[in-house]
Amino acid sequence: MDDPNISLYVPVYNGEKTIKRCIEGILNQTLRPQKILVINDNSTDDTKKILDLYKDKIDILENKKNLGISLTRDIAVNYLKTNYIASVDADVELDRDWLKVIFHSIKKNNATWVCGKMYEKYVEKPCNFWRSLRLRQHWGEKSIMNPDLVFGCNNILKIDNLNTKQLYKNYGEYFKLNGDENILTKYLRNNNHTLYYESEAICHHLLNDNYFTLSNRYWRYILYGDGLKKRNLFKTIKNIIRQIKKTIKWTFEDLLKFRFNLIKVNFMILYYFCKIDFHFLKKNKDD
Repeated sequence: MDDPNISLYVPVYNGEKTIKRCIEGILNQTLRPQKILVINDNSTDDTKKILDLYKDKIDILENKKNLGISLTRDIAVNYLKTNYIASVDADVELDRDWLKVIFHSIKKNNATWVCGKMYEKYVEKPCNFWRSLRLRQHWGEKSIMNPDLVFGCNNILKIDNLNTKQLYKNYGEYFKLNGDENILTKYLRNNNHTLYYESEAICHHLLNDNYFTLSNRYWRYILYGDGLKKRNLFKTIKNIIRQIKKTIKWTFEDLLKFRFNLIKVNFMILYYFCKIDFHFLKKNKDD
């Protein structure tokens, strides 16, 4: 079943390991979007070759240079013309009913923006299990009206009465690697739009982290929470002390719950966090 009011887009950068499963999950939806758009953000791996295998089933846009996820989303919402625009990340695999459930939810709740529930796929690996506990991208087993954040990894947006040219306009290195769902969530809440977390719209995260990539991901999360402020030595030391306290707290939690495989992850994150934070401090001084 197709719905002429829905389109769906996927921003992708160097997604050769996951983009095929992502696209297959979209094509197998019980409710199919009118248009499927994939924007290749100047990938340097085999992403383009894989996308070309689906060129008769999807629209493909090629960024001439790497713009980052925020500006790529901006391109997508201004390219697509349907009333509802769904979005999934390139490392997300949708359950077959995801779009049907999330579309029903946005209409039933008269919401502007709705996100679904994303589980980590490979939790048997310690880094991914750690991420599922401490960087999870869902709000639990119950649906929530007006959650604190609409996750950017899987969602649907109703664009009626929205200025789409202003939705995603954030520049800078941070927004190349991170979406701006915090900013858009705050904007919509402040303008009296209804948001919703739909726990029945299920998808799975195909990401496989190692110690460094997980640490870098976590550090960026902390940086955003700190308001992207420039760092001085005092601030850097303060952040590291805070991280040491968190590491100790997490380790006690993991010992009590017999999650012994996460203890090494805790300390490796602390190690890389310190390295990354001091490097960021040095770069800020040089700039």
